Amino acid sequence: MPRLLSICLVLVTFPLRAQAPVVPLPTAPQILTSGIAEVELRPDRATLVFTVETRGATAAIAGAATARKQRAVIDSLRVMGVAADQMTTASIEIHPEYFSPGENKPPRVSGYLARNSLRVEVRNIDQTGALIDAALMKEATGIGSLLFSSSVAEDARRQALGLAVAKAKSEAEAIAHAAGGTLGGMIELSALPNDLRPLELGGVLRMRSQIEATPVEAGQIRVAATVSARWGYIARH
Repeated sequence: MPRLLSICLVLVTFPLRAQAPVVPLPTAPQILTSGIAEVELRPDRATLVFTVETRGATAAIAGAATARKQRAVIDSLRVMGVAADQMTTASIEIHPEYFSPGENKPPRVSGYLARNSLRVEVRNIDQTGALIDAALMKEATGIGSLLFSSSVAEDARRQALGLAVAKAKSEAEAIAHAAGGTLGGMIELSALPNDLRPLELGGVLRMRSQIEATPVEAGQIRVAATVSARWGYIARH
């Protein structure tokens, strides 16, 4: 009987030894900062969407008339130097329109509306107003959007990244000095995804008569970059 008791005591003591608390190792102090920078650019590219709408008694009639007018718009843009790879069909829609013949009677089809939208990438931004006028002369019924951009936006983003890193380091040095130490080496550095802010039309495009050219003011676009950095901290003894 005493031998059995001693075996039980040994089995119980093993789990108690395994559960002994682990003391975490001390970590070196660190400084975490972020930096944000923006670079302004003058746009040299524009994207336009020209829309043509036509109504007809049947879907075929409305669709054919819209296609004919949009073809005239495309041909006029090509004459002005817009290449085929700069033009893309954005959407084609044909749907019925209804009217109510009277009370307690179901609505009836009064005709069909066809809409064709063309997206155009303008590589010579000074030509934007003239392209708008040319499309309107060929019965384009609306300008869906006007978006300005830059062909050197990626270079500007790299410049903004450099400025953002410099700001993050400057803040880290200020924090380290205020804490009574000096800044150590960089431990980690990361950048947020590209933050490009193209300038969208917001009242800068004003339609006038066909006699006077349409003025277009491009303004400025901003390319921003944000970084997050982690630095070591060296305390003074």
